[in-house]
Amino acid sequence: MPLFWLSLAFITGIVLGEYLDWHINVWVIMGVFAFLLLCLSRLLRYFSIQTYQSIRDSIPSLPISYPLFIIFLCLGAVRLLAAQPDHTDPEFIAAHNETDKEVTVRGVLDAPADVRDTYINLRVEAERLRYDGEAQSVPVSGLLLGSVEAGGDWHYGDYVALRGLLQTPPENEEFSYRDYLAHQGIYATMSSAEGIRLERGHGNPILGVIYALKRRALATVYQLWPDPEASLMAGILLGVESGIPENVQEAFRNTGTSHIIVISGFNITIIAGLFVLLFSRLLGRLRGAIAAALAIAIYTILVGADPAVVRAAIMGYVALLAWLVGRRQAGLTTLMFTAFMMAVFDPYILWNVGFLLSFAATLGLVLYAEPLTQIFTNLTSRVIPATATER
Repeated sequence: MPLFWLSLAFITGIVLGEYLDWHINVWVIMGVFAFLLLCLSRLLRYFSIQTYQSIRDSIPSLPISYPLFIIFLCLGAVRLLAAQPDHTDPEFIAAHNETDKEVTVRGVLDAPADVRDTYINLRVEAERLRYDGEAQSVPVSGLLLGSVEAGGDWHYGDYVALRGLLQTPPENEEFSYRDYLAHQGIYATMSSAEGIRLERGHGNPILGVIYALKRRALATVYQLWPDPEASLMAGILLGVESGIPENVQEAFRNTGTSHIIVISGFNITIIAGLFVLLFSRLLGRLRGAIAAALAIAIYTILVGADPAVVRAAIMGYVALLAWLVGRRQAGLTTLMFTAFMMAVFDPYILWNVGFLLSFAATLGLVLYAEPLTQIFTNLTSRVIPATATER
């Protein structure tokens, strides 16, 4: 349980850091004060001062000490505020938004191209920027989402040049596209951009191989089945839903079965179970778990590493570890620790709709699956033999 409370404190700190207009120094000072208070409490406990004992007994108990809870709370807020870029820094790409001057941005595609019906979205890790009419380019950093016309053979790791107007993502009363992209680390867009590929192979070579495998698998799916069956299979197996016709997606939504075509914990469970079952018998318990862990990592990247998939993958790793050491995992603690781990690497994950829906669905299973099963068993045992209801 202490791990649950520490994870909850960190996540709460991120949320407070977003909605409380406090400077990062305020959170740092609070964290330092809580740390000093924690050290003082340890010293008092060590010397067993009677006065301190009476004060401590009068305070409501918590599975962890209050100063430690506050420390992790402040760490969460500091993590969020530290992740926010400086929009006035000329080396940050968003500082060049809304200048009404066309620029050419060079950088590397850090994700596969997002192919739509009439255009293609390219997510570029910017490296150099040059204004039209100027000879020299300047170094920049940050993510750029550029939209180019349909067509072209774009792949992860391509070194590209996009030319157009840098814009701040729009927002209105109904939806903030700006906040949506900001939670992905994107603060600049370039619509109707002119794009050319300069070189290939600038990305991570391992990711390049995995994405190439995904393209090969997707092509194989479309060779084996006709549409819309092929598009549906691509969504279920590879997480590629762009080819599924709108009427088919609408039918899944209306019937409440959209989860069938969404990569989730069920896929991870099947992969982990198969690899553990096969390789633990051939290679032993430890090597079988390592093989399953590698398979989970490759599949997670293969299907796009969406937040819901990453959440399921981390919980799968925890389950593998528990199986290795012969311990049962606590579902609620595992879920909260998973959210903590994801928030450490990306604090904005807490505002991702896919993550929130996946987290809520898993939380519902953890909290209510067993009680509802027990209630159903008790009700049905009144009309059917108890041995049959427990199968």
